Amino acid sequence: MMKKSSKQILTAFLGMTMLLAVTGCQSTKQASQTSTQAGTGTETEQPTQSEAKETRRVQTVKGEIEVPSDPKRVIVNWYVGDVVALDLNLVGYYGWEHEGMPYYDKMMATTKIQNWEQEEVMALEPDLIVTYSDEDYDKFKSIAPVIVIPEGDLSSIDRVLFLGEATGTKEKAQSVVDTFETKLAAAKETLHSDKFKDKTFSINEDWGSGSYGIFYETESRGGTLVYKYLGLKKPEKLEQLIKEKGENREGLSYEVAANYFGDYMLWFHPYDSAEGEPSEYEKSDIWKSLPAVVNNQVVSIPSSKSGLFYYSDVLSLTAQMDYIVDAINSITK
Repeated sequence: MMKKSSKQILTAFLGMTMLLAVTGCQSTKQASQTSTQAGTGTETEQPTQSEAKETRRVQTVKGEIEVPSDPKRVIVNWYVGDVVALDLNLVGYYGWEHEGMPYYDKMMATTKIQNWEQEEVMALEPDLIVTYSDEDYDKFKSIAPVIVIPEGDLSSIDRVLFLGEATGTKEKAQSVVDTFETKLAAAKETLHSDKFKDKTFSINEDWGSGSYGIFYETESRGGTLVYKYLGLKKPEKLEQLIKEKGENREGLSYEVAANYFGDYMLWFHPYDSAEGEPSEYEKSDIWKSLPAVVNNQVVSIPSSKSGLFYYSDVLSLTAQMDYIVDAINSITK
């Protein structure tokens, strides 16, 4: 198990440290007492208490920023799954939504931001904005505190733990990570057993001969889970191709694509394709001769599941793992 304490999460974030001391305004009582003699009576003005608003300071790539200790209205750019995983009140998001996403219903229950501009963001009255884009800091800091986490600076696990620390939801963050890591340990035990010894895995999608041909993926479409977390092997020729071209995803022509397929294939149907309709490549003679096809080692992922493999947050990774493990088990019985 890749158990990680939340105290370790920031070692990957350029030495980022969290200052968790609450530094918000402390409530102060302001009292003034006025006594006036009116016959035998005395009138006294009661003390009033100013409203307290607690905050915490968080070290980010934009320096130390002050955020609400208990944010009530959060807006997010891209990292939707992290905010949902932490049970924060999501009032708006900027990103793609699809029915296959594990938190689709929660996305539909809030506001999709059509134009990522000040006017539309301000209208939602956020008290915290979470984003991957460095440019968003100056763009929105006058509206609400902005936490910037550049894509790739933190792993999916470290990112949700960092946001848990930053938003006062540390226990919830650790809980979703624990769930993922427990399932990950079980999945690795299965997929690294003798049955799969020395087997390679490829992730592919057919874009059509008149377009990009057959795309290979190593990060998107579940690549983060398959290669980084599950530690499954890429085909040797694909490894060489990536090293030569420096591309983690690229289109291959129908004529050469088969050279880069794995013993097992995660085969994606485009999100806008008809359910159950074979792709152009699947109708070819080449497809019928592929070892993965002959040996029934193709996990065919329908268009309805495209959203499941779109993001790489901890909730998506967990759901992707459930799907892949079940699918592979079903074809290897």
